[in-house]
Amino acid sequence: MLHLCLLVYITALSPLSPLLEKMRNAAFMTGSFSQTDSWALTLDEETSSGTMYIAQPDLFLLSYSEPEGSGTGYDGSVLYTVEPDLEQVLLYPSREPGSFLHLIEKCADSTAAETIRYSGDSISVELEGDFGDGIHHMEVGFTLSDSLPFLFSTTDYNGNRTVYEMWDVTTADSYPESVFQLVIPDGYTVVNPEEM
Repeated sequence: MLHLCLLVYITALSPLSPLLEKMRNAAFMTGSFSQTDSWALTLDEETSSGTMYIAQPDLFLLSYSEPEGSGTGYDGSVLYTVEPDLEQVLLYPSREPGSFLHLIEKCADSTAAETIRYSGDSISVELEGDFGDGIHHMEVGFTLSDSLPFLFSTTDYNGNRTVYEMWDVTTADSYPESVFQLVIPDGYTVVNPEEM
């Protein structure tokens, strides 16, 4: 009965309110993740994994262990990706950070359609709307007991989908700033595709 009352309270506000509150109050969040990208046109699928780091207001880093050495992040001034196979660091200075936290915040005041699934200690919320960058559908999963995320997916208007599964997620009141600093590996070329 307590879970049902809690669910009614959550949906009366916003289904993502507990997760949003947790993320807004935590200076730092980290955990392991796997990422699966699916392309609608070719039906190809690719899976990678690593460690995520997220900090207020919009800092993030996805450090990949598979493929090793790859990464994507936002250091407070520029969005970037590290591509070991090309020995390049790609900079995207005009793009929004696009992190999990950034996209979840877009849902806070959204009038998106919502589908809510509840199972034990878990809640999954599906939202549809215009979230920018061609994204029209998102699914977010988090636990009711500690309001920590375990699932995040986006689908664009072309049907391409990216799914993040997260585990061992923890929060902290502070973080080492060096985590988010862009470090150019020796021998890598810095490329800005927007200037090409």
